[in-house]
Amino acid sequence: MNPWLIAGLCLAGSGVIAWGAARLRLRWPPVVLALLLAAIALQLFRAGRGQGGFHDLAAIVAQTFTVLPALLGMLIGLTIARLRGHRLVWRSVWGAVTALAMAVTALLIGATLAL
Repeated sequence: MNPWLIAGLCLAGSGVIAWGAARLRLRWPPVVLALLLAAIALQLFRAGRGQGGFHDLAAIVAQTFTVLPALLGMLIGLTIARLRGHRLVWRSVWGAVTALAMAVTALLIGATLAL
């Protein structure tokens, strides 16, 4: 399958989830999406780092074409929702968990691409 198509679908899917959650004032979809992205990014970072000097290049490509677009889509969806007047509540435990998971995901993406 075309990796650019996969990247586009990841971007669009996470963007729609984030936008819809903010529009409907749902707290759990962004938390779950951010935690799943952090977990996937961690696993792909570990695979990309490899063992015994062998790096899994497919993990680095997967990080680039799945997790990175999904994180960008989530940011774009939340930004569009914010511009349209649908705010996500960031000053709560769930907002903090979402923001922390998104930051960890971004750091893991950067660390994986720096390998």
